[in-house]
Amino acid sequence: MLKRLAEWHLQPELIEARRIREALTEVLQAENAPGIESFQLACAELIVNLYRYPDPRPTDVVLSLSKDEQYWWLELKDNGPSFNDFSRLINSDDPLEAAESGMGLKLLAQMFQDIRYVPACYRQDAYNLMLLRQPVDTGSELQKTLLLVDDDPSYRAVIAAYLKDHYQVVQADSVQQGFDEVLRYQPDLVICDIQMPEHDGPVLFDQLSHIPDVADTAFIYLSGCSEPDKISQALSRPIDDFLAKPVSREQLIGCIERVIQRRSYLQQQIRHELEQQASLGLQPNLPAQIPGYSVQLRSLNPEPGGGDLVQLQKQDSQSMILMADLMGHGLAAKGYAYALAGYLRGLTSAISNQQAELTGLFALLSEGFEQDPLLKETLATLIAVRLSADGELEWVNAGQPYPLLMTDKGTERIEVEGVLPGLGVEHYEMLSLVVESGQRILIYSDGFQDAAEPFSDAMSQAITASQSMPLAAAADHLLMARLQARQTEDDLTLILIEKD
Repeated sequence: MLKRLAEWHLQPELIEARRIREALTEVLQAENAPGIESFQLACAELIVNLYRYPDPRPTDVVLSLSKDEQYWWLELKDNGPSFNDFSRLINSDDPLEAAESGMGLKLLAQMFQDIRYVPACYRQDAYNLMLLRQPVDTGSELQKTLLLVDDDPSYRAVIAAYLKDHYQVVQADSVQQGFDEVLRYQPDLVICDIQMPEHDGPVLFDQLSHIPDVADTAFIYLSGCSEPDKISQALSRPIDDFLAKPVSREQLIGCIERVIQRRSYLQQQIRHELEQQASLGLQPNLPAQIPGYSVQLRSLNPEPGGGDLVQLQKQDSQSMILMADLMGHGLAAKGYAYALAGYLRGLTSAISNQQAELTGLFALLSEGFEQDPLLKETLATLIAVRLSADGELEWVNAGQPYPLLMTDKGTERIEVEGVLPGLGVEHYEMLSLVVESGQRILIYSDGFQDAAEPFSDAMSQAITASQSMPLAAAADHLLMARLQARQTEDDLTLILIEKD
């Protein structure tokens, strides 16, 4: 059962971020919670985001800390405009500085096992909900979560008693409460009565089928309904199984195990096939020569397909390379990458044909991430460079790590700034520089080197050593140095460009 430990009502102001962070710290310390720094950063980041981005700002914000048998819960509710979906969703020693960098959401996604956003349109109270969860015991295996929806409290108690030793059981007494709990817990399976006051079980199934994050949740009817028409109507949905009340403990657990195993097997097969197809379409690729430059690209995807995206636009003596890093993993990130690829292809083609500035492209991209139904379901970082054959380069960045300029005098960062698209920013700055023959540019995703971390001594030495190597050998050398440094969990892409 979820136990509320503390709750704070606040206004989205910077001073409030610091005050609430201190109050949250006191509660976490009293509860002997692990990873307090993660919660401190999350508290500051989320409140500062509400201060900076929504227009108009929310007038009521509620932060709460809770705990159940398996998780610590940090939840932020607000009555302002809905953000993009931050569920998949970079750094300073001061949490407020990290929040104001515009890149903290990705850092939070790395620090918390579960981070998701439920917009107000899905909630009965019309408040947006940002939810972060962390396991109570990171060393033990988490139980699967089941949601039991039934208006009879006595029968719910019986079924919960059947299942409590094997599963985490969440209870709801109505379709509306069940809908809220599915969005909150994202359970592995829903066990639902057919006939209930106000709304029947099939209504819940229909509601979930329209929300991508929970549309494929396993669903079982457990009902004592004896009306043939209602049963027939309920079974017209593609549910997983139907059990009639009363049901024995063995019968119920056996049914649940079969459904979960069958779902798991089918999802693995479908995911494997789609990932193989996605890998072919999303593999980053660039030619070895563009006007005035030699190019080498290397990429590595821990999960097939990956979320890194590279595109090239060429016109006359100019070329534009754009790299995007989709925040997320697996098939979901691939789906968003496909959507983004099509969107970028159309926009970059139009911008190139008009010879417009890159800042205009990024402003349009930011608007698209705010308004497009699919793009707003994810976060991405992007960087673009327009290369003229004579050595003049123009840069615009949206949250990507700084590129490196490599010359015979050493390396230096190309400090081109910019926050993630879709966070309300309409104006991006452009940086120009000139490179000479033999000088190199290294562009990389944060799978190669996180934006918030300096290069290690070993990687700095590898970069220096690579400058005397042919371009292809240098790219291979940098990739191997990165793989030897630490395990790769994120998509990794590096692009080496040398002026001819």
